[in-house]
Amino acid sequence: MIKSKIKNGKKKSLKSQMRNLTVAIIVPFVLMISNTFYMVISFNQQYATTLQNATAASEFNFDFKDNLDLDMYYYVVGSKSSDHLPLEEVENARQVINRLKLTTTSKENIWRVKSLLRLCNRLSECMINIEKNKNYDDKMEMLDHDIYVLTGLIQTYMRDYIYYEVKELSLMQKEVTHRVTMTIGYMGILSGLIFAFMLWYSRLVSKQITEPVSQLCKKVEHLGQGDFHVVPIETNNIELNTLEVGFNDMAYHINRLMEREKENQAALHKAELELLQAQINPHFLYNALDSIIWLAESHQDKEVIEMTSCLSTFFRTSLSKGKDIITLAVEKQQVESYLQIQKIRYSDILAYSIQIEDSILQYDIPKLTLQPLVENALYHGVKNKRGVGHIWVQGMEEDGIVLKVIDDGAGMTKEQLEELRAGVYEDRHTGLGLVNVHKRLNLYYGADYGLTFESSPGEGTTVCVKIPKINN
Repeated sequence: MIKSKIKNGKKKSLKSQMRNLTVAIIVPFVLMISNTFYMVISFNQQYATTLQNATAASEFNFDFKDNLDLDMYYYVVGSKSSDHLPLEEVENARQVINRLKLTTTSKENIWRVKSLLRLCNRLSECMINIEKNKNYDDKMEMLDHDIYVLTGLIQTYMRDYIYYEVKELSLMQKEVTHRVTMTIGYMGILSGLIFAFMLWYSRLVSKQITEPVSQLCKKVEHLGQGDFHVVPIETNNIELNTLEVGFNDMAYHINRLMEREKENQAALHKAELELLQAQINPHFLYNALDSIIWLAESHQDKEVIEMTSCLSTFFRTSLSKGKDIITLAVEKQQVESYLQIQKIRYSDILAYSIQIEDSILQYDIPKLTLQPLVENALYHGVKNKRGVGHIWVQGMEEDGIVLKVIDDGAGMTKEQLEELRAGVYEDRHTGLGLVNVHKRLNLYYGADYGLTFESSPGEGTTVCVKIPKINN
C-alpha cells in the first residue's frame, strides 16, 4: 500500500489546528481586556475614595471652626445655651480625621492628617485647661490665644487637605485620560498584530487543508479516467492523511479487481473458445457425415433428412450469432438436436428423455452448458455399459434453477469420483470438458454456482447444474 507523505514530521488533527487558532486569537484579547478592566476598576476605586475624602473634609471644614468657637465663647461667658465643654465635637472631628487617615494616599495629606490629629488633641487639652481655670480674664485670653488659634489651624490644614485631594483628583483624571489613550493605542496595535497573525495562521491552516484536498480531487479525477498510478500527498493533517491512505487503498483494490476481472474475462474467453472448439469436433462432424452417407446409401431418406436437420440445428445453436448467453429454451433445442443425431447413430444402445419445466425456459444460461454433460454421459457412461443405456435431462425451479444430466451407465468408484471433483474444482484438465463448463459458470455467476457430481459403480452418474434465475 502507498502511504501519504507527512509534512514537517508531525501530524495534527483539524480539531487541534482550529483550537490553536482560537487560543492564539482569544488569549491576547482576554489579557488585554482583563488588564483594561483592572486598570479601570483600580482607578475608579481610587478616584471614588479620593473624592469621598475631599467631600468629607469639605463637610467637616464647612462649619467646624464657627460652631466650636461659638460654643467655647458661650461656655466661657457662662451662657445658659452652653453649660458644658463641646468636647464631643472635637471627638467627632477626630473620628472624621481618623477615617481620612485610613484612606488617604497622598504623602502630603498623610502628614496633614497626622498634624490635624495632634491639633485636635491639643485643642482638647486647651478646652480642659479653660474648664479648670476659674478666672474669667484668663479664660478669655486662653480662648483668644489658644482655642481660636487651634481651630484656625485645623481649618487651614483641612482646607489645604481638601486642596491637595482635589489636586490629586485632577492628576488622577489626567492619568486616567493618559492611560486610556495609551490603552487604546496598545489595543489598536495589538489588534493589528493579532489580525495579522490570525490572517497568516488562517492562510497557513487553509493551505494545509485545501492543497491536500485539491491534490486528492485530482487523484479522484485521474482514477475516474482509469489512471491508478497513486502519487502520495504531502500533508501533516491526521484526517486528510487517513482519507489519503484510505483512498490509496481503495485505488489499489480497484486496480487489483480490474486486473482480476481482466484475467477472469481472458479465462472466460479462453474457456469458451476451448469449449466451442471441443464441440465443433471434426470427429463428431466426420462421424455424423459418415452416418448421413451410410443412411443415404441405404436409401433411408427420412433418417437422412432428420439427421441433416438436427446437425444444422446443432451447429446453428452452437454459434448462436456470437452470443455467449442464450435462453434455456435454445439450450434445450441444441441438446435435443445432439441427442437425436446420436440416437440415429446408436439406436441400439441409447435412449433419452428431456424434461425441463416450461416455467424456466425463458431464463438465461451460458451456451454449451448442457451438451458437454450429455456427451460425457454418452461416451463415458452409456457406451461403457452393456445393453441399452438411458440419459435423462431434467430442469426444475428450486432456489434458482437446477438442471440435471442423469445416466444409468457404468458409473464411477468413490476414488474416481473424488478425482473427478478435484480435477473440476481445482481447475485441472480432466479430458472430459467439465472444467470449462464449471469455470464459465463460476465466472458468470460466482463461486456459489457451478457443477456437482454424484455417482455409484454400475448405477450411473448424475451431474447437477445450479444457476440463478436471470432473464435479460
